[in-house]
Amino acid sequence: MRQLIVKQLDYDLTPVAGLALVGQYLKSVQPVLGRLDAALPVKGGVANSDIVRSYLGLLVQGKSDFDAIENFRGDAFYKQALGIALLPSSPTLRQRMDARACELFDFAAPMIETLLTAQRPDYGVLPCGWLALDAERVNDFAAPGGINLVCGRRVYWSVSSPQVAG
Repeated sequence: MRQLIVKQLDYDLTPVAGLALVGQYLKSVQPVLGRLDAALPVKGGVANSDIVRSYLGLLVQGKSDFDAIENFRGDAFYKQALGIALLPSSPTLRQRMDARACELFDFAAPMIETLLTAQRPDYGVLPCGWLALDAERVNDFAAPGGINLVCGRRVYWSVSSPQVAG
């Protein structure tokens, strides 16, 4: 068996290098984050945009617990990658999300719209020209021609008409 050599490098490695890509996407929604800070100003401390950036950084790693932010308190890469000016403590993150959740949620749709408009994602159209959708809330969504999609079924969308697969 080959022997492994373990040594300390001159630089730090991070298991969350993918956050750099998330940070690039957050740069594209900076105008919306700026409007968030203007609409919900804070007198001192952590800006609301830093609260959103910090919590998104946790969510993309599958961590929804506010206390998980404490693991990144000394991690310069986390702050730099996500563009966070001041990293909140777990009590600050929890209190701000509890107090301002509704107001912060109002900025989610503009952020998603800005992100998708700028990035032009490929939704994976099938070779036959159809798009597979999993419809969750379809009561509010009407297909062209007035046909409503069926909830909980896979829908293959065509320009002419949708077909529902069992």
